[in-house]
Amino acid sequence: MDRTTESIVEYALSYSLDDLTPPVMEAALNHMVDTVAVAIAGTTAESSRIATRLATAYRTTTGATVVGADRTASPDWAAFANSLMVRTYDWNDGMQARGGGHPSDMIPGLWAVAETVHASGRDLLVATALAYELLGGLGVVVERGPWDQGLFMGGAVALAAGRLLGLDRQRLGEAASLAYTTAMPLSVHRWGALSMMKGASTAMSVRNGVFCALLARDGFTSAPEPIDGFYGLAHIVGEFTPRLPVMPGGPSVIEMSHQKPVPAESQVLGLLDKVPEIRAWAAGGEIVSIDVEMSERAVRHVADPAKYDPRNRETADHSLPYLLAVALADGEVTLDSYRPERLRDPALRAVMERIKVRPNEEFTKIRAEFDGVTRAHPVKAVFRLADGRERVEDLRFHKGHFRDPMTRADLDRKFELACRGVASAAQRDAIREAWWRLESAADAAGPIGMLAKFDGRPSEGLEGVSQKGAAA
Repeated sequence: MDRTTESIVEYALSYSLDDLTPPVMEAALNHMVDTVAVAIAGTTAESSRIATRLATAYRTTTGATVVGADRTASPDWAAFANSLMVRTYDWNDGMQARGGGHPSDMIPGLWAVAETVHASGRDLLVATALAYELLGGLGVVVERGPWDQGLFMGGAVALAAGRLLGLDRQRLGEAASLAYTTAMPLSVHRWGALSMMKGASTAMSVRNGVFCALLARDGFTSAPEPIDGFYGLAHIVGEFTPRLPVMPGGPSVIEMSHQKPVPAESQVLGLLDKVPEIRAWAAGGEIVSIDVEMSERAVRHVADPAKYDPRNRETADHSLPYLLAVALADGEVTLDSYRPERLRDPALRAVMERIKVRPNEEFTKIRAEFDGVTRAHPVKAVFRLADGRERVEDLRFHKGHFRDPMTRADLDRKFELACRGVASAAQRDAIREAWWRLESAADAAGPIGMLAKFDGRPSEGLEGVSQKGAAA
């Protein structure tokens, strides 16, 4: 085992219930409940339906729950399908580490293993907090380049799942090696016109992490120097020293990871927070122009030419022009905002043409600065009315950011929105309460199994479930 891999494995082995201080436990529960909510919502997406059909095509007697399918699958396939559900609507959490991403993508991989080994709720929470720290610990020292954020997710899942499986030091090392040497996902899925793969790329890494942990459990071996060895991972991304824990003596990664009140790209959330105030200010007036400034990378990400002509949900939820236009028209962004007819609405297209986005050098420097995984999302927007009035919004953090966290009441409301059209109010409340009490669950298979089948009205995907007028 090489030096870098050894340091990662030793940290994974040393992580324990003692690391789950009350603030960490609270954060872990918050992110767990948030993940359950978006997984339930995600069952309605066509991409999730495709994954579910594949995952459940072959029966297994000792498998893991596939959310909403009323069937089980092998742990790795369940991990893939459920992770895709969590990610597909861009409503799950995120971190601002340079090579981070959306850490709750990993949680379904841990559900799959915890369910099959009947781990306790506390064990699942420990594994989850560990996975976040492992992802952050590598993400803070390796800048994401042409490779995707799933690069370090596979290893984090393999190690956290390995802990749930009770792997010893040697087999944890094999799991890590297998994961780090078998996946180099490319970031092409996150730029320009987007596709279903935007919500599935990390799900593949999560699936691979579970698969690698299971292989290592059964004695499968891998390269002994996967990171520092000749043509190892460091050969591609450069040499690095993991920072574990990420913030010694400070908050954990799971505490610092942000959550999303609405299904939209993180760097647009601050502006969306202000939409109710902007609508009230502009009441009766016509907004003739909106000039937005962001970091250079943000402009490329949410305001490139493809984002001015979103043809599908995946592109629209990463389009600042579209998100701002639909929010100003409707007062909010919901899953209904991405219906095909809404994307083609000429009235929205007209507003989008009035939105100009350009890079701000100061904001680019702010994004380059680093404080754990709590970087700001700087954005400035000038709204102008036909009568000459102007309103300036100069923002750094959105609701749900570490510096302005969502409360339990906020998360409960989000849970209600996510379940509309999928689960009845009674089932929704029972599931939510069980997951809020996960810490006391003797067997995590109980709460996980509650996600197997929902009793809401039949749906045909987003593409079929409205958040307006549905029973809550």
